[in-house]
Amino acid sequence: MKKMIFLFASIFFALPSIGQEPGSVSSSKIDLNVDVVSRYVWRGLLYNASPNIQPTLSYTKSGFSIGSWGSYGLSSQYAEVDFFASYSTGPLTFLVYDYFNEDEGDLQANDFFNYKEKITAHAVEGSIFYTGGDGFPIKLTAAMFVYGNDRNPDNGDQYYSTYFELGYPLNVADHPLDIFIGGTPQKGLYHSDAGIVNIGLSTTKELEISDRFKLPIKATLSVNPSADNVFLVIGMTF
Repeated sequence: MKKMIFLFASIFFALPSIGQEPGSVSSSKIDLNVDVVSRYVWRGLLYNASPNIQPTLSYTKSGFSIGSWGSYGLSSQYAEVDFFASYSTGPLTFLVYDYFNEDEGDLQANDFFNYKEKITAHAVEGSIFYTGGDGFPIKLTAAMFVYGNDRNPDNGDQYYSTYFELGYPLNVADHPLDIFIGGTPQKGLYHSDAGIVNIGLSTTKELEISDRFKLPIKATLSVNPSADNVFLVIGMTF
C-alpha cells in the first residue's frame, strides 16, 4: 500500500515539471466536468442500465495530464472511480488508466489499496490514441489491459484484453457526426472470442436554454454484433 501511495504522489508532483527547461513558463489548467448519461455503455459493453452521473477532475500542463473519472448510478448502487495519467505530443496521446469498481453495498470490502496481482480489484490499462490532421482526420485507438482485474475465472491468468477502434468524423447537413468501429483480437473482457464489438455513430448538439447558456448534448447509437446488443445513449455535459 505504501508503494502505491508513493507512486501516485510522485506522479502528481512530477507532472508539472517534466519536460520543462529551467525558468520556462508553461500554461496549466484544472478542469472539472460532469456528464449525465441515460445509461453507462463503454466499448460495446453495458456496465449499468440506469442513468449515471460521471464527473471528471484533471490537471494538465505541458502535454501531461493527471486526473480521476467516476461513474455513479442514479437509481442503482453502481460506483466506479478511475485514475489516469497521459501525455500528448503531436497527433499521439499515451494513456495509463487504473479502473476500480467500488462495492457500494459493503464499503469495508472495497480494499482500494490492495494491488496484489491475483486478487486486486484494480485493472490497469495502457493505450495509444492517434488523431489525424484536417486532410485525413482519422482516429485510431489501441488499448490493452496489462495488470490486475482482467483475469480468466477458470485459472486466474491475465486475459490481456485488447481493443482496437477506428473512427472518422463527418459533416452531414452542417452537423458533426462521428462514425466508429471497434473490436478485439482475442478472448477476454470484450467477448469470448475475437470479433467486432462496437459499431456506431455519435453526434453532438448545443441546446439553447437562454441567450447566455447553451447545454451540450451528445447522442450515441452503437451495436455490438458479437453480443447481439444495440444501445442508444443520450448524455449532457455541465
